[in-house]
Amino acid sequence: MRKSGLASRIGTAGVGVALAAAATVAFSGTAHAEDVYGRSTNLCADASGTYNYVWTGNAQGRDTYSAYFNITVRDKCTGDGWAGGLYLSYWKYQNGQWKWFSHQRVKVNGTYTTPLHNVDGVQINVCNYYPERAPAGCSRVW
Repeated sequence: MRKSGLASRIGTAGVGVALAAAATVAFSGTAHAEDVYGRSTNLCADASGTYNYVWTGNAQGRDTYSAYFNITVRDKCTGDGWAGGLYLSYWKYQNGQWKWFSHQRVKVNGTYTTPLHNVDGVQINVCNYYPERAPAGCSRVW
């Protein structure tokens, strides 16, 4: 994904030093679709599929979008105890204000298809996931 003027205008929040590598899906226009792919830093998890968004309006001077995902995350190192995890960070307009949602785990080993509404600045990450541990090896899904 490429950054547009919109991404630099609104800025994007980081997800922490250890998780700083995040793909910012820079919205522009009314509708867009992208094929995306990424893999964790140790190559033990990957994610691929399609990401779509549609312009839905404006809130407090900022464009809002609905985001649609069909992204499959996979464990590539079976037997190591870790799984593949898909994580999203994004701005969401709710209750009259913009709120940053940072590094939300949305899927472990499978296909993620739940849409997000009234969002902007979506970041998509693939990580190695292990219950009760912080995600590891996070990388961008472009």
